[in-house]
Amino acid sequence: MAAALCAAAACAAANGPGCEPPKTPPRAVLLYSADNQGVLAACGCPSNPSGGLAKRQALIEQYRRTRPHVVVVDAGDVFPDRPSPIKVKYVAMVLGRARWDAIGLGDQEFALGVPRLLELAREHNLPLVCSNVRDEGGNFVVARHVIRDVAGCRIGIFSVVADEDYGWPPLEWRKGLKVEPPIEAARREVKDLASCDLLVALSHQSIYDTRQLAAQVPGIHLIVSGHDPAILPRGQRIGDTLLVATGEVGRVLGAVSIEGVQQGTPLLVNEMTELSARVPDASWVMDLYWKYVAESKDKPPPDWNLTPVPERYETAEACLKCHPAEYKDWKATRHARAYESIKKARRQDDPECILCHTMGYGRQGGFVSMAKTAGLGRVTCQACHVVTSDHADRNIKPEPKINIHSRLCMSCHGPVQSPDFDYFVAKPKILHRPPGAQSKK
Repeated sequence: MAAALCAAAACAAANGPGCEPPKTPPRAVLLYSADNQGVLAACGCPSNPSGGLAKRQALIEQYRRTRPHVVVVDAGDVFPDRPSPIKVKYVAMVLGRARWDAIGLGDQEFALGVPRLLELAREHNLPLVCSNVRDEGGNFVVARHVIRDVAGCRIGIFSVVADEDYGWPPLEWRKGLKVEPPIEAARREVKDLASCDLLVALSHQSIYDTRQLAAQVPGIHLIVSGHDPAILPRGQRIGDTLLVATGEVGRVLGAVSIEGVQQGTPLLVNEMTELSARVPDASWVMDLYWKYVAESKDKPPPDWNLTPVPERYETAEACLKCHPAEYKDWKATRHARAYESIKKARRQDDPECILCHTMGYGRQGGFVSMAKTAGLGRVTCQACHVVTSDHADRNIKPEPKINIHSRLCMSCHGPVQSPDFDYFVAKPKILHRPPGAQSKK
């Protein structure tokens, strides 16, 4: 915390709550984020140029160059929800070198398994905190809180996570763990950290529950929300607590400036910066990203098993003989050029990009490479019609009116991959014309 904050606190104690802080105090800045989802670098697609640890760290380093005192915290889900061992390793390498002050544990961190999580923490010196999760022996799995002394003053930081499974399919992470109610844990932490000048809570739960935390646990000055899509550009005041939230998929970095003390309460000013294409990438993070790509090339990430699997994968041309009009419709969509788009963004070797821009990558008979299986190097008919080209000969009749469920589309067009995706806008662009309209034309 800035020296001015300490001076203002001493002034208020000596002269009463009306004492004003210095006019131009040197500021401390607390940078906050959440829900990075394991993204090392933005994919470079026009629809998704934002976010990623490379841009986030570049902005953090800019703050460090221009501010005397900077503290960095994260409210969880910094690791991927599909924990590829290679991806996890490189995310941990970045976090270790980034020198953050506190990383609250989210469900995706726990999904790695506590032994692996602790191994990563030891190897990379990760500042993991969680105040309400214990192992079967009753011991906290990581540190309950951390205290950072900044310019002679103390900032106490603790973290809580909701006692829920998350995701679809539901991700159960609590096996072998005891999860204390977040509000009870927060009350204990507030009491134990009462000597701190600024008390920060990292809340990995719904925004509703985080608001309840702010309302029911006095003494917290700042709460950083994680695992919720809500964005609070100016923050929200709940009593004496400032609640801030950057939304999902790590596209925003927040900054709370600590301006001084007024009537015994820290003066906090919130602002946010979108990690857009205008924000440069930290070169050292990009170097690690390309090393990750080189090591993980040809190693498909874990299968979500959310998309249907046909008996065998076939090209769209296999459907052309009987369905020329539908083939023509498909040919005009971006699905037909899916691989070209990642090649244009220079991400054709990233297995997570390949997974959604080809058919059956990592599955039996699916895409292998453009040299071996070029016909599967796009999103073909079988993404929606889970039949093979001989279905008529076998008297297999597909559902005549395919109901393309949003969950099917969102398996690839999720908030991480396609943050601006609108199912109701996109769906009509891939539907075939009705048979009557085709025959008339």
